[in-house]
Amino acid sequence: MRKTLIFSIVLIALVFYSCQESRKKSRDGILSEKQMVELLIDTHLVDAVLMSQNSSAADKQDKGLFYYPSVLEKNGITKARMDSSVAWYMRHPEAYARIYASVIKDLEARKAAIKTDLPDE
Repeated sequence: MRKTLIFSIVLIALVFYSCQESRKKSRDGILSEKQMVELLIDTHLVDAVLMSQNSSAADKQDKGLFYYPSVLEKNGITKARMDSSVAWYMRHPEAYARIYASVIKDLEARKAAIKTDLPDE
């Protein structure tokens, strides 16, 4: 009976260890949460610029083909790494929620700073 208990404990420990190892390996090449926050902030700022312009959808799409690669270049990542990171975070919604909470907080702070810098009308 004691051997069975020890075997069960060792087996459970190995299962937990292997799960942690696969979790670590699954993060290889994935942007950190901080990197994702910076990338998403820049992406949403480009979205805002494109949406604020009075131009056709085709013109916005053409401009997007210029701006979005610039965002990737600024952040030092490739489109493939961004796509892999987004896919990973989509499978881990708790982490994605933390990221977007930071993105929203940063964008709201920028908005508040702009409002305080504007002259009163």
